[in-house]
Amino acid sequence: MEYRLKVYDTIIPVEVERADTDTMTLSFDGKARDVQYSRISDHQIHLLIDGVGINAFIAGDSDEKTVILRGVPYEVLDADLPEQALRGKRGPSTIPQEVTPPMPSIVVRILVAEGDRVKKGDAVIVVTAMKMESTLAAPFDGMVTKIHVVVGDKVMPGEILADIEKDEETPTEQEDGLADS
Repeated sequence: MEYRLKVYDTIIPVEVERADTDTMTLSFDGKARDVQYSRISDHQIHLLIDGVGINAFIAGDSDEKTVILRGVPYEVLDADLPEQALRGKRGPSTIPQEVTPPMPSIVVRILVAEGDRVKKGDAVIVVTAMKMESTLAAPFDGMVTKIHVVVGDKVMPGEILADIEKDEETPTEQEDGLADS
């Protein structure tokens, strides 16, 4: 099967030939590579490419992913999805709904405590990766219900660092029904 992957601004045609459930041959740039893979977690895959092992860390939504190989992040998406061209590089579906690091990181500061109220965009946790600090923000207005990390923890993409209970905008019919019972 042929794919057209967009890595930053470069489109790369890739031919994928599956051998079995965890083995395939990838052909691109005039070269064929034998690849075996095993899923470590939802955000980590171990690859064996022509006999050389490498860990791949993956973050992002189903359309656009950040793939981290040997500490280098690559933004990858399917070049044939027309909605991505309309949406642009970043769109509403890429706004994170959880406090999670974009790549393997170390927690350097926790700026909130359990029970604190936060507004969308408020700084929650600061992490560092590759000598750069990133501030992870609240994805919506709400209350911090749980902090899952301490300063110095090593964290991975997809790992939820803090739980925030989203504020209700208006009561739902179900809640109104429960009050009447």
